[in-house]
Amino acid sequence: MSLEQSNEIHTAAEHDSQGVLKQPGWLWVSAGILAALIVVQGGGLFESKAYAEMSTTSGSYSMMTTDGGNDEILVVVDSRQESLMVYRSMNGTTLEMLEKEELSSLFSRARARAVGSP
Repeated sequence: MSLEQSNEIHTAAEHDSQGVLKQPGWLWVSAGILAALIVVQGGGLFESKAYAEMSTTSGSYSMMTTDGGNDEILVVVDSRQESLMVYRSMNGTTLEMLEKEELSSLFSRARARAVGSP
């Protein structure tokens, strides 16, 4: 083997080893990006959650307000009479009852639907 061939082989080996040394940098960058995505997803930063605007309890009444589009919705649970009432606030001045349900019949219907469905 001549000296020239030996130098060419040595130069090619150096070039290959330098390429290998540069590649782990990209591996670290991609590992950092994956770790950041795991932290963001695990922390729940992009989850959409439903929040009640305001809720309170007074005696046997529990009340919750929520946005109903153009109007505000008020849901009242009366634990003494075991009933649920839904009201709508129209223009912030009038309160209109939309629905009144007995909790026992509401839960009975829900159980019957759950048993009937797969």
